[in-house]
Amino acid sequence: MVLGALDLFGRHGFDATTTRMIAQAASMNLGAIPYYFGSKEDLYAEAAGHLASFIEQEQAAPLARLREQSAMASGVPELIELVVDFLISQTRLLLADRVPISWVQFFLRAQTEHGEAFERFFAQVVEPSQRSLNEVLARIMQRPPDDFRTRTLSFFLFHQFICLRLADSVLMRRLDWDAITPQRVEQLLDVLTPPLRAQLLSAANLPITP
Repeated sequence: MVLGALDLFGRHGFDATTTRMIAQAASMNLGAIPYYFGSKEDLYAEAAGHLASFIEQEQAAPLARLREQSAMASGVPELIELVVDFLISQTRLLLADRVPISWVQFFLRAQTEHGEAFERFFAQVVEPSQRSLNEVLARIMQRPPDDFRTRTLSFFLFHQFICLRLADSVLMRRLDWDAITPQRVEQLLDVLTPPLRAQLLSAANLPITP
């Protein structure tokens, strides 16, 4: 039922999603929701927790790799490549079949509502990943991790690829694709990697080479 609620809340929002819709999607009696979860608000929080835990688990290895390898990195070009690898790995996850568009919509909706779901996402997913990225960007930009420019670039780098998932129908139409396959994701990332690297080189005031 939690997965069904996550999908419906993501596609329709909290207010437009009824408990009857959720029960029907799960092929369960309407009374199952108050019995197992309490209120609709409680089920929404449970759906947010499921998604937050999924993202946290998927980010764990890439974040650990970023922290460990950046601690041993000797120069800015190496740090830039580590950030590029990390962000590309996150984009690859975002475009994977096992991340439905409704999950991305749920995540973005929660960020506009500033409720319990937002606080859970921020504490469990956003803050830890942004903090780790800020630390590396601070060394690249030669600024403090909590500097306005460092935090702004960190936010932008994380969120600029979300549009690829939210506008995947437009993306497929523009590229004459009938579906987004793993092979096509890699094609896409091959094109996006150089501009991403250029952003970081510019932030570090290093020359951008073809």
